[in-house]
Amino acid sequence: MTRVPLERYLKNVATGLPETQCEDIVRELREDIQSEMEDKERALGRALSDTEQMMVLKSRGNPFVLAAHYRQDDRSVAFGRRLIGPVLFPFYAKVLSFNLGLTAVVIGTIFLVLGLSGQKLSVSSIFSTCLLQLLIQFAIVTFIFTLVEKQFAKNPDNWDLSGKCGRLRFDLNADKLSTDSLPTERKISRLESVSIIIACTVALIWLAGVKNYPSLILGPAAAFLKLAPIWYQVFLPIGLLTMAEIVRAAVNLVRPDWVLFRQVYGLFVHAGGLMVVYSLIRAGVWVMTEQEQQYAPGAVIVNQLIYYALLVTGAISGVMLVVRLMRVIRGAKSKTGTAGKAGRQVIPSAR
Repeated sequence: MTRVPLERYLKNVATGLPETQCEDIVRELREDIQSEMEDKERALGRALSDTEQMMVLKSRGNPFVLAAHYRQDDRSVAFGRRLIGPVLFPFYAKVLSFNLGLTAVVIGTIFLVLGLSGQKLSVSSIFSTCLLQLLIQFAIVTFIFTLVEKQFAKNPDNWDLSGKCGRLRFDLNADKLSTDSLPTERKISRLESVSIIIACTVALIWLAGVKNYPSLILGPAAAFLKLAPIWYQVFLPIGLLTMAEIVRAAVNLVRPDWVLFRQVYGLFVHAGGLMVVYSLIRAGVWVMTEQEQQYAPGAVIVNQLIYYALLVTGAISGVMLVVRLMRVIRGAKSKTGTAGKAGRQVIPSAR
């Protein structure tokens, strides 16, 4: 018999385990926890419900903390005082590595275009550009994980397995979740809402900086390239969509039970974003150069790269919009069905 809560729990434990020991540790934990659940089932004379299984898993503790006990290292991030502890450090390292790798690819592409267009690059300009972008990514990721660490240290037991695909979900409620009142209704993590507010605020600041200082996005290429007029036309819609997402996250911070609200609201924001992408694709030109003869080939290459990137972005965004729409329809049907059942139960008692 497959125990869904147990498998979700073990999946989260595995994300923080050393790869060389992961399989053995997960197998040992599965056997141990299954044995405990089977003992309780024999005592009750029936199978455990999902809520009762969660009670057993709650007694084992936070899966990330449990995984940290199996690691021999004590890696953390500290500047005077510890900002990110050993429990969250593996996830911090993965996110930071991904962001830095993506940034390196973008910067490398820019320098490649500069080289192909005949632009002379100094070691100092390359170093300063790379250092600035990497420091920005490092600061943003570290800041977000520092907030997560701070709340995690206060409420390590505020977790459940109701996240997407059974991922561990944290909540910023001061009141700890008790095993007697496990959540029966899906809610939006307040930690997720706070993270979105922070990320969108940083995005707005960066967007305002790019509008006034294109070198923030073009890097050294800003010496001979400039943003096409289409970007200045979409800066306002992009900013409004980002602010709308901040408003949505703020509402869900206060009312985490408004799941359908987030889905419907997000549908309109996503549709707005897709319209912005469509407008960009129709523009045809995204960077320009005033020095046509020398740097025209570089501008052509950059425009081609942006064109294909926008096509991929538009395709992915379109698919995601359809998926979101299906979720909203399913959520509305589920809510209507639940209300109908409740109404049918009330009618007999009224007589």
